[in-house]
Amino acid sequence: MTRSIAIAASAVLALSVVLLPWYSLDAYEPNGWDATWWARAALGAALLTITAIQFGRYRAAAALALLAAAFVLYRTAQPPDFGFAFDGLKVPVERQAGCWVALGSSLLALLASSRLAFRRPEAPPAPSSAPAAP
Repeated sequence: MTRSIAIAASAVLALSVVLLPWYSLDAYEPNGWDATWWARAALGAALLTITAIQFGRYRAAAALALLAAAFVLYRTAQPPDFGFAFDGLKVPVERQAGCWVALGSSLLALLASSRLAFRRPEAPPAPSSAPAAP
């Protein structure tokens, strides 16, 4: 179940980068891919997280999920200025649903992949004293 949650959350992160608007600058509402390289890096890290989980490399997946979450967190905390911040000109940039969906899903992917990476190994079954069936 945890494995499926980690994969699904990473997939939601990846889809939010290309499908949902991240910022609003008047009528201009770019998706994460068009808005910032940080979102593109988060997309790459999310796809690599899914790949690492598929191959059972849970610690690598947790590290990649942490990287993706850091990229999204940075861009959520510091929206881009879209090149208009010259000569002291401040242009208001508002966050849209895409960056919040990406932030939530990246944190969920980090939580799930970390749980996979640091779970205790299951104990092998105890040997039985009953004779084996023929």
